[in-house]
Amino acid sequence: MYVNKILFLILFFFANSQPVLDCCYHQEIAENECNGIGCYIPQCTAQCEWEPLQCWSSTGYCWCVDQQGNEIEGTSQPSWQGLPECNEECGNSYLDIEGYCFYENDIIILQEMIDNSMASGVENSPNTLMSDGNSITIDGVYIDYLNSNNSDIVEPLELGIQEWENGRLKSLMCGAYIYCNLSGEIPSSISNFSEINVLRLEVNYFSSYVPESICELQQLNYDNNLNFDLSYNQLCAPYPDCIPESAVSYMETSNCSSLGDINNDSEINILDIVLVVSFILVTNNPTDIEFYSADFNSDELLNVLDIVAIIQMILNSN
Repeated sequence: MYVNKILFLILFFFANSQPVLDCCYHQEIAENECNGIGCYIPQCTAQCEWEPLQCWSSTGYCWCVDQQGNEIEGTSQPSWQGLPECNEECGNSYLDIEGYCFYENDIIILQEMIDNSMASGVENSPNTLMSDGNSITIDGVYIDYLNSNNSDIVEPLELGIQEWENGRLKSLMCGAYIYCNLSGEIPSSISNFSEINVLRLEVNYFSSYVPESICELQQLNYDNNLNFDLSYNQLCAPYPDCIPESAVSYMETSNCSSLGDINNDSEINILDIVLVVSFILVTNNPTDIEFYSADFNSDELLNVLDIVAIIQMILNSN
């Protein structure tokens, strides 16, 4: 009897000391067994917890699961009928939009692109046809009705073709044949697209300069034009070092000021010197184009050295 109790305790100990198999473990098993082709692959969070909403793309069905990955009865349904509500609560820095979680900074940048376009004065920028709906994929499932407000105002989730994964924007295609008609400046906050691996913004009306912060997108392959392209815009040189020539080809630069011609009147004279002085004394804030036109030594500072360089240019031209 005593021996049986000891055996029971030993078996109980080992049974309860086995490691809990998290979502990533099941995900790895599924990927190894079927190579991810046509099979159900569990969707996990960055912490290897089960995503409350699970979808099997090959069948088009989605369902809710509990914290152990067990399907919650009665939640399975085809995605074309809408996704089941799994009562997922968005964490800090995420927005809940119609039951989906989106990283707030990603949404903010998309809104900045829209705002800059509307303020640029370019006709139909952004393209109001995008306000009729969206083209967005969330965790591998295509959604064509999300956040559609049926107005002429383009919302962030209606901008181009987007792919989101675990609440982060992974791909934004607003290039050729998509006709986003974006314009104005590219937001310097674009560096907050920290998870993006496809950024296609070619064939738009972006103007001014490409912000240096665009080089901080660590998931982006700048040398692959299928992943990154800014061509056929109105962006002025110089371009950030991370951008290859192939990604900034066929630029319309007729509105870009030449070095020294700060007021863009096709002449370099005392008026340009006055502008530089006002910038240095902070009585006037330069635009990006004015700044780069005045920064002769490319040290990203406006000071007396730039004034001397402009004076020297004027003297040499006489």
